[in-house]
Amino acid sequence: MNYHATPGFSFRFMVLILGALVLMAVDNRNPAALAPVRTFSTMILYPLLKSVDFPQSLYKESSGFFAVQKQLAEENTVLKQQAQIYAAQQQDMNTIQAENQRLRTMLNAAPREGYSFSMAEVLKVAQDPVRGMVTLNKGTRDGVYESQVVLDGNSIYGQVVNVTPINATIMQLIDREHSIPVRNQRTGERALANGHGRGMPMEIRNLPASSTVKEGDIFVSSGLGGLFPPGFQVAKVLPKGVEFKPGDPFATVWAIPVVDYEAVREVLLVWKKPGEEADPPVKEVTVAPPAKGERNAR
Repeated sequence: MNYHATPGFSFRFMVLILGALVLMAVDNRNPAALAPVRTFSTMILYPLLKSVDFPQSLYKESSGFFAVQKQLAEENTVLKQQAQIYAAQQQDMNTIQAENQRLRTMLNAAPREGYSFSMAEVLKVAQDPVRGMVTLNKGTRDGVYESQVVLDGNSIYGQVVNVTPINATIMQLIDREHSIPVRNQRTGERALANGHGRGMPMEIRNLPASSTVKEGDIFVSSGLGGLFPPGFQVAKVLPKGVEFKPGDPFATVWAIPVVDYEAVREVLLVWKKPGEEADPPVKEVTVAPPAKGERNAR
């Protein structure tokens, strides 16, 4: 089907072309004369131009926005990971600093003259609440031997009761089978300190009823028996830990161990230096102190 332009349409089209040519000629000769016309035309056509450009502008802005959001999300994820890594590293540093401080304190308090020592780590703790048995990470290949003294700084921790090439079993002073000769640091009175299990105070035995022991007194190793070196702290008398019962020739004394057995993770194994060895010590763990009833019956 053929379409033909009507005479009216052709006339109007020709008028528009003629008007455009006139405007172009006038604008070419005198641009300032048509400035108001250009301004008016621009104002009329601006909404149309904006509507035509709007989809492309919206696409550019939205794509840029989502690109920035994606970049920020990726950077945020990286920063969170770095923060977690730094937090873990800081925790490791804090732990190492605390361990170094504890080991430095322990080394400063360790015996210097006549002794050598080595650090050992607690690997396992016995679950029996009345026993004080732990396993260390050193054994005979490190020179550890039975009845060897174990320290926690300037305090006695216990002694070796069993040893293998790679580890050693330590009996702590709080073990119910353990007994150690002690003396009152203030008065010089000698006694025996016996363990009663984890979380329980130690009993200071063999102090006569005439003893002047009191709350806060520190009992240290006496050195009797030749096993434990003298002068190392063992226990401190508890508040209201001293009782004198009428007719009982011995005082009832309870003391808290100086060593915090729940917190200690490293200990010192002690050797006497060559040329200063003492006679082979007798195992004090086999020496069971007599019960009060037996002492009273004598």
